Amino acid sequence: MSVPEEVRTRLATWCSELVGDHEQGRRRIGYTTTGSTITILDRRPPTFPELGAAWSSTALAQLRADTPEPGRWSLFLPGREQNARWERQEPAADDPFVLLERIEGAIRSVGPG
Repeated sequence: MSVPEEVRTRLATWCSELVGDHEQGRRRIGYTTTGSTITILDRRPPTFPELGAAWSSTALAQLRADTPEPGRWSLFLPGREQNARWERQEPAADDPFVLLERIEGAIRSVGPG
C-alpha cells in the first residue's frame, strides 16, 4: 500500500507551515515516503556551501500505515540511544495528522542550528 495522495497533499502543507518564512533559508521540514511509511525530516543547508550544495536531512519521526491494524496509523520516534531502532508510540490513530499533532511542538522547538 502506498501513502494516499490526499495525505501527501496535506503533509506538504503541514511541513511548510511548521517553519516560518524568516527561517526557510536555514531550516525546512520535509518528508519522504517509502511504501506506506512516511518519514518526517528536518532539513538544513550545508554549513560550507562551497563544498557542496546538498541540504542535510535528519529523520525526526515516522508514520506507518497498517501497522499492526489495517486502516490505522502508528507513530514511531527514534530510539534514545545512538543507532537505536524506531520506537512505536501508543496509541495508533485513524488520521495520521492526529499523531503529528503530538510531536508538532517538539519539531518547532528544534529551531535553527
